[in-house]
Amino acid sequence: DGSTVTLDSAGNQVIRQGSTAIRQQAGQLRYEAADDASEISYNTLKTPRGGQFRITLPDGTGVWLNAESSLRFPTAFRGKERLVEVSGEAYFEVAKDAALPFRVNVANRATIEVLGTNFNVNAYEDESEIAATLLSGAVKVGTGGRSALLKPGQQARVNPGVSVMNGVDLEKVMAWKNGVFNFKVAK
Repeated sequence: DGSTVTLDSAGNQVIRQGSTAIRQQAGQLRYEAADDASEISYNTLKTPRGGQFRITLPDGTGVWLNAESSLRFPTAFRGKERLVEVSGEAYFEVAKDAALPFRVNVANRATIEVLGTNFNVNAYEDESEIAATLLSGAVKVGTGGRSALLKPGQQARVNPGVSVMNGVDLEKVMAWKNGVFNFKVAK
């Protein structure tokens, strides 16, 4: 409805939005949609500079949102797909549901079709390219009619076409999510 709720990592609260309960506890949000949720609205979670937040979407998908990032998502997944929008950087552990494919609109520049997986996407607005890195499972990254199917350990870069890199340093990509700074210098 346009209202803003400020969250901090120490807060504990329950927010009601229609038939959905949103529980904040220990720096995480968990969405619990009622099975009969007929009213679906959209929320946007934004993290400030230097902040991070973890959210569990109504389908059980876990999303870690890095600093200066945003995630727009429905309060319940209904219809033929689970569609979310992300800008900035986020790590996804997607709950499997063959009947409802999971798709990510990345900064309105690319789409990631998830085939049951764990992946990281980096799409800050001030960066010239989008990077999607696959840790497990499979994803299809596409833009402008071109797409690439990734295998674990590969990274797709979108600028403006799609290119695939092998042998990506997963430790470096996931450092932010794991709470560490990675200062490895490229040789």
